[in-house]
Amino acid sequence: MVRYIVSRVLSSLFVLLVLSVLVFSMVRVIPGDPLSAFADPSNPDPAALDALRTELGLDRPWLTQYLAWLLGVLQGDFGRAITVPNEVSNLIAQRLPLSLTLAVMATLFGTVLGIPAGVLAATRWRRAPDNAVRGLSFVLLATPPFVLGTVLILVNSLTLRLPLVGTAGAGGDPLRLVGVLVLPALLIGLVLAAIVARYTRGTLLDTLGQDFVRTARAKGASPSRLVGRHALRNALIPVTTVIGIELAALVGGTVVIETVFALPGMGSLLLTGIRSSDYPIIQATVLLIGAVYVLINFIVDLIYPLIDPRVRVHTS
Repeated sequence: MVRYIVSRVLSSLFVLLVLSVLVFSMVRVIPGDPLSAFADPSNPDPAALDALRTELGLDRPWLTQYLAWLLGVLQGDFGRAITVPNEVSNLIAQRLPLSLTLAVMATLFGTVLGIPAGVLAATRWRRAPDNAVRGLSFVLLATPPFVLGTVLILVNSLTLRLPLVGTAGAGGDPLRLVGVLVLPALLIGLVLAAIVARYTRGTLLDTLGQDFVRTARAKGASPSRLVGRHALRNALIPVTTVIGIELAALVGGTVVIETVFALPGMGSLLLTGIRSSDYPIIQATVLLIGAVYVLINFIVDLIYPLIDPRVRVHTS
């Protein structure tokens, strides 16, 4: 296990290094100039812009800029935003907790609803519960969450008028913030539940047809024990991977939901940086979202041996 963990740590660090090079290079080849926000369209002053470019270090060679930025990142300093009067670290500190909370809540909803639904569909294969789960999954996957969110907001504005939009008034109250995030997390979680249910159903059906399950059934194992103790545990490895990937994607991939519900999260921060070509914001958010992907995949890799003992044998 020690070798297994060390190898995963080294590969994760290598992935982050490659990601940092890619994001730093790509933001500089996309169209747009962050200094255009400071230019007066009616009376541009190239000398002033060149002076500002020198002050921000944007006139230096890319390699010099990259090494300076990477050194700052290793020290926890993502630099200063160009088009926003704030440190990038402060912007992330303000928005990351909300995105993490939303992602975790949505993943919990999706897992709690999706795995039992998938088990129900697999154990009632080609019966009414299976058809119902598959049909509902198709509907949820075909309906974008922002459509449901917009409809619910419109209905709420004409009926109950609950505070469903924005985080105004939540302040430093965690419970109130969680209450504001329940509806958007549930909408995202329903789509995730459809994905998890389909994966759980497919992998469980495949596992129920394997020899060790037939052997356990021949020995007289009850249906609940057959599924819960033998089949489901082996079927959870691909499901765990899917849940981990979806959780990481939700940290920065909920731009539309954040826009619909006026939530200041990482997705909207990344969108703001892209619109204004603000290099430090784009670099920091993409690198941080990539780090979340790597961290969650690392955690999933550590969970594998706990779910399936065969993984421990393979890695030893």
